[in-house]
Amino acid sequence: MFVIVFLLSTLGQGSEIDSFTPRFRQFPDGLPAINKEVNKRITDAITMANKVSSCNILILEALLGGQLLSPFYGQIEHFANTSDNVPRFRVLFVESVYRNLPEFNFMLMSIGESLFGFGNVIHENGLLIGTDKFGHFFDEGHRFYGDLNANASNLDEVLSHSESTEDGIYGLGLGGVKSYADLVANYHGMHFWSEMLQAKFKHERRYLKCVRKQWVQIRQFNFRDYVDPAWDEGINCSQYQSVEYENAVLYSIATLPNEDMRSSRCPVYPSACTVMAHKYGRLAAKLIGPKCLAHKASTTDSTSSGTFP
Repeated sequence: MFVIVFLLSTLGQGSEIDSFTPRFRQFPDGLPAINKEVNKRITDAITMANKVSSCNILILEALLGGQLLSPFYGQIEHFANTSDNVPRFRVLFVESVYRNLPEFNFMLMSIGESLFGFGNVIHENGLLIGTDKFGHFFDEGHRFYGDLNANASNLDEVLSHSESTEDGIYGLGLGGVKSYADLVANYHGMHFWSEMLQAKFKHERRYLKCVRKQWVQIRQFNFRDYVDPAWDEGINCSQYQSVEYENAVLYSIATLPNEDMRSSRCPVYPSACTVMAHKYGRLAAKLIGPKCLAHKASTTDSTSSGTFP
């Protein structure tokens, strides 16, 4: 029984998304509604913390956790998947780029969809962001923030631990997909919790300060401070469990009836990879997929002219 529960919870946490099939569907950006909800929850946590403590960071962390965290299915991920206020697009598994998977992988992903649903995507300024990334940002980000030492000097070790989750049962080991976009969301989530609680990274902006023994919010939350093309699995290309698995996905992508042939390849916007490699510097090897890192910017790609996407 324990094994069954464990596998089911793993499938729930490792739900996949399709960043190719709806690439050029038109629907409004989803972040404004999510930002509003997150800010409301942060305000509620701060208000409660000020009632019960005098700038106690541990109490603040616990109350923020009650508003933003969940051990199995992220609260903000759930909001993004269910709220009528969040424009999103859902691709059914049987219509997704995973529809031609090898039999065993197809069965596992089918079970995951029937229990937890196949992942939704939202638009953000032309990017396609899986709603699962919000769970990674808050929940996994908090987990790995806790693993950082006081000055984040062990960041490389923590990022390797983060990557091991995608190499294991939450990624390649069970679902068959290693999502580098998940790793990027984990990384930015660490920064969020550091900015909200005890700063462990240098030169980061804080959300709060203590004034006369009360928390005062000095900065509003905005996902746009964190989201970039590396969150988009159509740009920050994933790795797959086997050659057979990858070929099945690539075949499905290549046969999409899209009006723009960019969606038939990954990265969809090659020059975004060059930008991301520069942005993340030495950390790019741990956060950006090999296909994206190896891709040279095309002079004909739309990002080259500054009109991304």
